[in-house]
Amino acid sequence: MSMVGTAATREGWPRSRILPAVLAVSLVLNVLFVAGAVWGRIEEAPARGLDGRFERIGAQLALDATQRVAFDRLLAELRGRGDKVQQQVAPLYRAAWDAAGNPTAGADEVFRLFDAAFDKRRQLNRETTRETLDFLATLSPEQRGRFVALARERGSWRK
Repeated sequence: MSMVGTAATREGWPRSRILPAVLAVSLVLNVLFVAGAVWGRIEEAPARGLDGRFERIGAQLALDATQRVAFDRLLAELRGRGDKVQQQVAPLYRAAWDAAGNPTAGADEVFRLFDAAFDKRRQLNRETTRETLDFLATLSPEQRGRFVALARERGSWRK
């Protein structure tokens, strides 16, 4: 019986078919890897963060020299915003969460600390909005419409 079992195993998976199958799978995987690498070079990488999105939008607006200065000021504000949030808002959130975790802290204290964090974030958002509106005032009506359309399009991922 062992001779019959060995013969059946050899007939089920002949060597002449295994090697081409392995090579075909290897070829397909290599082609997919190269195609992915090429696609990664061709496809535009998504902008990271608000400043990155605005930078891409600004490149599509054909800004003159005055507009470019205002746009660079906006980008500087957006880049500095992340640092401001970390320095000014993060400690407030930490304190609020520490109070929430403290069994002796009252709800009023926790709400007060979270409200302080929310207020600081709102203040920073207002500064960013003010800077954005100052920039938009330098644009022509067509550029302003294009900016808003691109900002909405780029921000649609949040929905």
